[in-house]
Amino acid sequence: MFPYGTYGTVALDAYTPSQHTPRETASQVLHRLTIGPPDDTVSFGQMLDALGERGFGLLLMLFAIPNLLPFPGVPGVSFVTGMAILVISVQLILAKDEPAFPDWVSRKSFSRAQLSKFIVKTNPLLRWLEKPVRPRLTPVVVGVGERMIGVVGVIHALTLALPIPMGNLPQAVALILFALALIELDGWMAILGYIASIAAVIWLALVVLGLGKIALAVFT
Repeated sequence: MFPYGTYGTVALDAYTPSQHTPRETASQVLHRLTIGPPDDTVSFGQMLDALGERGFGLLLMLFAIPNLLPFPGVPGVSFVTGMAILVISVQLILAKDEPAFPDWVSRKSFSRAQLSKFIVKTNPLLRWLEKPVRPRLTPVVVGVGERMIGVVGVIHALTLALPIPMGNLPQAVALILFALALIELDGWMAILGYIASIAAVIWLALVVLGLGKIALAVFT
């Protein structure tokens, strides 16, 4: 179902899940990328190919995490991450099999030693996040359900790009819930994501309304 292909000197075996084979978690897939000679190179395109449809969720999580800070730590970060989330969300709406990036991005490569060092540090957190997540209510996260997550992702991407104080944190939480849902095909997690999204929109409305009242009080 998810062909992993061959890039340069590195080849990955195809993984064909069946009803008798437990679905690999994202952390297990990433761990397999660390196996091999440390001097071999692994391209970003190869990583996405290995992750298959999980790539959407992992990238969504990657770009959502910096927005967990209630106040922006570095100017422009929310805009950059918002635009990245926009690209990912649009591809979800278009029902792409896996994330697609320009060739120059896909060809970016790392030594397996460098990649292993990164995965060893991040996999414990990913495994912890995976514990409560498992495949269930999959129609909520596949097909039309996946496109709906993409639509909500576009909304969050655009609002993240706006300079709204204290508006990033609730949106980041919603996006991370959606990311976990996509990674492990967990419909319940997606439902929590929708609830968190509604709460985030209400919070944004209250913040904007409050700022408007403050501006009126100051300039009138």
